Amino acid sequence: MVKLPAGTEAPDFTLPSHTGEDVTLSDYRGETAVLLAFHPASFTGG
Repeated sequence: MVKLPAGTEAPDFTLPSHTGEDVTLSDYRGETAVLLAFHPASFTGG
């Protein structure tokens, strides 16, 4: 895992959204702030 220093521009990546559509970070570059949150244990029943 690579840790980026604070203030470093994030590398481009694509992830599926909650609707199953692909979302690419570069699609939002320069438009708005982006918050990426992971909830790995959500909805797992455990």
